[in-house]
Amino acid sequence: MGVATAPDHRCARRLAVVEAPVIPTLDRHLAVHFARNLALVACAVVVVFMALDVLLSFHLLARQGASPWLKIELFASRLPALLNFAIPVAAIIAVLATAAPMLRRGEFTALGGAGIGLRRSTRALLVGCLLAGIIDAVIADTAAPPATAHAMALQDELEGQSREGRVWRTEEGTTWFAGGARLVATPEPHLSRVVAATRDSLLLIDRLVWDGASWQAASGCAVMVVRDGGQRLDRLPPGALPATARLDLSPSELYRRLLPRHTMSGAELLDRGERADMAMFWARWTRVLLPVLAGMAALAVFVRFSNRDRVVVATVEASLAALVPVAILTVSGIAADTAPGPPGLGVVVGVVLAAALPLTLWLRWRL
Repeated sequence: MGVATAPDHRCARRLAVVEAPVIPTLDRHLAVHFARNLALVACAVVVVFMALDVLLSFHLLARQGASPWLKIELFASRLPALLNFAIPVAAIIAVLATAAPMLRRGEFTALGGAGIGLRRSTRALLVGCLLAGIIDAVIADTAAPPATAHAMALQDELEGQSREGRVWRTEEGTTWFAGGARLVATPEPHLSRVVAATRDSLLLIDRLVWDGASWQAASGCAVMVVRDGGQRLDRLPPGALPATARLDLSPSELYRRLLPRHTMSGAELLDRGERADMAMFWARWTRVLLPVLAGMAALAVFVRFSNRDRVVVATVEASLAALVPVAILTVSGIAADTAPGPPGLGVVVGVVLAAALPLTLWLRWRL
């Protein structure tokens, strides 16, 4: 005859008592190790690429007459861009470096036996990846663009270069073209071979010179006026530009505008508001999700019981899995400019596609 017994809740109570202090301790342990690995790898990547940059730019260091501090400032200005490369790479490596010892020692198996699943036990790593992505995106949107612009100005100063074949548009609707532009590190900022097109006129200027307050046509300019079906060509004497084609930008402001789009901050991209600007703005902020999605894919491939004795091979497989969302986010950001529809929508579609593989691996993740 069977004996009926009351359910024994002692095991469940004991598990709850054990789990309560284990979870915060585990999260702190993983967070500390992840942060340490992230900092070490990021510093190593920055140092290596900074050394390569110095070697590749040795001709700048050897240039005579330039201040040593100017050369140091040049390489320091490139640091934010290096951090933008180093942080996502370091986050993925830090995830694997933190999980590898736990996998070899069988700690994930022990945690599973205590009722702490894989997704719960690695939560701190993904939170760390999210924080790394936020820091990376903030640097990419606020610090890296002006620093890159400053580095380009310093390089132009060291090499005595001028910007050539530049086109820009003012708020009044005038489209400008300059065959050459020497705007920084010169006592006389100037533009050469300038063409300015307004709604009904075309200005041809051989040389525009900044006198400290405004732009002056050093040798005058030719103005072709198209009106009422006819054309008239006038020759203006040296002096200020005609009121129909004003250029109210200082040399430093104009130099900033002539630089590539990636040297503009998010606020500047939004202020210009062109399609390519909006595509770059939205693509830049997808960097927040990049380490998280890559970390999810890497963990789901790496942390498996069968990988305890093949950590090196598992690391390669996990790295390849992490590259999939990275590649999709990168391509979607580039294609958002040319894809049909609003650029933001194209970036969102790219995020959804990039998240498909990591989420699938994450939800099906078993030890």
